[in-house]
Amino acid sequence: MAPTKNIVLAGLGPHARRIYYPLLEKYAAQYNIRLLMVIDRQEQAASINSYLAGRGLQPERMLFLDDNQNVDEEPGEKLLGALRDLSKQEHISGIIIATEPRAHKFYALWAVLNNIHVLVDKPITAPPGSSIDIHAARQVYADYVDLERCLSMSKSNFIVQAQRRSHAGYRLIKNYLEDFVRQYPVPVSYMDIYHGDGMWVMPEEIYGRENHPYKYGYGKLMHSGYHFIDLFAWLAETNMRLENKRPDHAEIVARRFGPYDFLHQMTQEDYSNLFDANLPRAWFTPERMKGLKHFGEQDVFVLCQLKRDDVVVTTGSINLQQNSFSRRSWMKQASDVYKGNGRVRHERLNLQVGNLLNIQVHSYQSYEVGKRDVETEGAGHEDHFEVDIYRNSGVIGGKPFETFDIGQQVRQEHSSDQHFLGHNERAREIHFLDFMNNQTGASHFHTHRVTVQLLSGMCEALAHGQAGAAKAVEVAIGQQSVRA
Repeated sequence: MAPTKNIVLAGLGPHARRIYYPLLEKYAAQYNIRLLMVIDRQEQAASINSYLAGRGLQPERMLFLDDNQNVDEEPGEKLLGALRDLSKQEHISGIIIATEPRAHKFYALWAVLNNIHVLVDKPITAPPGSSIDIHAARQVYADYVDLERCLSMSKSNFIVQAQRRSHAGYRLIKNYLEDFVRQYPVPVSYMDIYHGDGMWVMPEEIYGRENHPYKYGYGKLMHSGYHFIDLFAWLAETNMRLENKRPDHAEIVARRFGPYDFLHQMTQEDYSNLFDANLPRAWFTPERMKGLKHFGEQDVFVLCQLKRDDVVVTTGSINLQQNSFSRRSWMKQASDVYKGNGRVRHERLNLQVGNLLNIQVHSYQSYEVGKRDVETEGAGHEDHFEVDIYRNSGVIGGKPFETFDIGQQVRQEHSSDQHFLGHNERAREIHFLDFMNNQTGASHFHTHRVTVQLLSGMCEALAHGQAGAAKAVEVAIGQQSVRA
């Protein structure tokens, strides 16, 4: 029998229920998994107990924390005592951190200082106010440096769940770019990245939601936005092979669209017309609306140039929306707020290598996952993920055009796997297995430095805008210094 893997799961919300818990069950026998403890908030106790009823893998302990025991600043004695007692009684192999992101740093530091392996959801940390306060924005990278210092003295393996690094389509692109740049030393010159979450957040939810919240002073960048900042940084890594062309800093301009804007765009009258609903006027009072200016962003629009001295190496246009096309047509929030609340994903990449090469990704859904009401096998299907490659064949040879249907290919490869959920979920599983096998893999903590530097700079650019002094922010990339 395999050595026992003693796992702690911090956070059993919508994402963990869809991804991590089924994976723990799938691999329970292979890795001899014991789920030592599940930790979450007290208000989620009934929902979690209902979810766990009848499941094959059961946690040996449950710890529910009151709201006044949040761990973004000072963890309560109940949590500290429970972790201390558990550490004395059991050898903890690893922790999966799937909490609300403002709690990530506490759990990650605790694990690293105790030589416990880590699998953490993105972002690595999320200081409250990071999209509206300049100091909190800079703390994003300072947190990374704190964790890095502790990790240098630890035996912990630390995996970040940034699954596009292990996605079959994006791996195809990264491998192709690395080979291409070896042969033709021309840098990636441009990337246009777009992602639409397909969420429609109703007014009441804006004020109170805990899953993908805005009320803590951050938003889309710290939600799914991290994946696409990371995608930009990861693909641009290929330029680091070019000794005389590799960038050393970034200039960033960022603009936001937030709840304050949204409730002026979609007014009380609009909701009345669309849903025949009489929404409480309290949600739309001038005082309540003014307070929304301190909430995080729903959408963010970034122009980022990677530069070497005064020379532009790569220009990135990164446009990320949660306020985008949705299939939600109801006011009452669904029980599954992760994939079952009308959410549909639209994603694209357009990448240029000078005049030699263009690579595009197109991935567009027209219906919620598992609720197919559109007859299509291409664009609009939940498996849709297409990679198109255009070559200047007269100069570099090869085919002028190739296309790869990655979504269908991945589903066919895993047709016998009853746990298979889709191409993105398969990529998440790869990182889960890196964590279980104590392998560094494609998304180890140490490979996220540039991502976090860019993320911190983008947050700072948003914060300057909120302070009424919108300006470009310059950040060093690849260096270990932290701005004062």
